[in-house]
Amino acid sequence: MTYCDCGRRKARDARECRACAKQRIQACIDAVRAIVAAGKCPDCGTGLVRNSGIAGWWQCGAYATESFRQPQYRGLPPCHWQGFTE
Repeated sequence: MTYCDCGRRKARDARECRACAKQRIQACIDAVRAIVAAGKCPDCGTGLVRNSGIAGWWQCGAYATESFRQPQYRGLPPCHWQGFTE
């Protein structure tokens, strides 16, 4: 039997228990929500764009190749920041 750092049991091949995993994931989601509320990419300062492919998916406006970007973000150096709020 294996145990998480918090003392709870975890699956044999897991790095943490379910409770710690949920807590870590929620902390990541909260951090992305704060970034989205600010409206700027934390890496380059470009505006954020919502990708409608998956619920809650946000990306830097300079993400992807220029042909896929909105017109106001073309010509900017590429940035690879993206995050999920759900």
